[in-house]
Amino acid sequence: MSGLSNTNDARSFVKSLFQFSIGQWIAAFITFITTPIITWLIIPNEFGKAAMFTLAFNLILNIVLLGADQSFVRFFYERKEIKRRDLLWESLLPSLILGIITFIIIGIFWQELSFLLFGDANHFTPILLLDLTIFVAIIERYAMLLVRMKQRGKAYSMIKVINSLANAIFTILYALLVAKTFYAVIIGLFFSHVFSATVAIIYEKDIWFGKFKINLNSIKSIINYGLPFVPTAVIIWIFQSIDRIAIRNYCDFAEVGLYSAAFKIVAVMSLLQNSFANYWVPVSYETYEKNPNNTAFFEKISLFISAIMFACGMLLVIFKDVIFLLLESSYRGAAGLTAFLILMPIMDTVAYVTTIGINFKKKTYLYIIRAVISATLNVIGNIILVPKYGAEGAALSTGISYVVYFFIGTYYSQKLYPVDYHLNKFYTCAFIFLIVAFINTFVPYLLLQIISAIIGLIIVLFVYKEQIIYLFNFSKNEFIRLKSKKRY
Repeated sequence: MSGLSNTNDARSFVKSLFQFSIGQWIAAFITFITTPIITWLIIPNEFGKAAMFTLAFNLILNIVLLGADQSFVRFFYERKEIKRRDLLWESLLPSLILGIITFIIIGIFWQELSFLLFGDANHFTPILLLDLTIFVAIIERYAMLLVRMKQRGKAYSMIKVINSLANAIFTILYALLVAKTFYAVIIGLFFSHVFSATVAIIYEKDIWFGKFKINLNSIKSIINYGLPFVPTAVIIWIFQSIDRIAIRNYCDFAEVGLYSAAFKIVAVMSLLQNSFANYWVPVSYETYEKNPNNTAFFEKISLFISAIMFACGMLLVIFKDVIFLLLESSYRGAAGLTAFLILMPIMDTVAYVTTIGINFKKKTYLYIIRAVISATLNVIGNIILVPKYGAEGAALSTGISYVVYFFIGTYYSQKLYPVDYHLNKFYTCAFIFLIVAFINTFVPYLLLQIISAIIGLIIVLFVYKEQIIYLFNFSKNEFIRLKSKKRY
């Protein structure tokens, strides 16, 4: 794939992206339907405890993976087909060994961890489930990566739907049949990982099962490449979690629950992020390996994904209050938190393209610098703003920090792999979005909030008018082509 100027290339790109995305869309629809049900079953206080469980889970998982999952992705296309089973197990074994050690440590100090997360030292079952979920999630990570790197879009989408269904079904059933507590959310999370891991392994069973050869030098290379991702992941965890930690410290579990409910709505944007990332990672590496000088491809993709993310973000801000009417009344106050939080998936998604030079040149230590600066800024921001403004202050700090996060990563990437990303357009829209987010968070006039977001959307459409027109015409032509094909 040399670019998007050729219609067949564009059609192929969109088709492949759609195959990876459709499962995310269906999963998002399931989440959209079930989230209001869950908010009617589980009060914000319990929802806040579940959020603390998720924070701990994400931190520990990122540590035990040792960054070997990133190595697996980076070296996948460098290995011949017959050697990829070896790469899988060379990457997985270090993570499994550390996972077992972590399992034991958590088992020993379960009471201390229970008190830290839930304010009560007697929650043994959730801590046991934390242990088990981490172990299952290690295997699931590689199983899903294998499906992604083989570019099996339809299979990946189906697994995502299964994951979302399992999560929703087990959460709701537990809440209805057993207890309306945070245990329900934890049970749903555990079984969602079990089901998706099982199906992903079945899809790629030929690689999972069979003889393999472990090369210690290869494991050393995998760890050397991936290890810098661990402190980066921990710092990014601090960066992404300090808001909820600060709210937990200065406020209460109920406020954490409201903040987490806002994240559920932002998941609509995270859907776009995950859909793009799942497809983009293997495609970007494959494109670079074939032709490192093909910077026009990355330039065009950055323009299109920026246009889509900013436009969708503005639309979500416009309709945020309507969406929150579906939730139980005690959660509706979280609507004002969404605007700044939407900057997270926008910045993260576009950064997948604009920071790719760091990965291509294997300078992954630069991610540590980016994470440290952004996390420090976010910690300071939360310490200053949360005591005074509560969850709104956390959202403001997080949104601004993500803009800085994007800027630093893009700056280093361009030094290593120069690409014209048309950043003047991007930063113009980011500035407008910050203004709109501020109005929608701190100005208590609904009409002014909606008008500001509509004006913001118009500006975005004008700045990226060429990309918007192209996407509109392309979609129209594809619709006509498919309609004609069905007719004949």
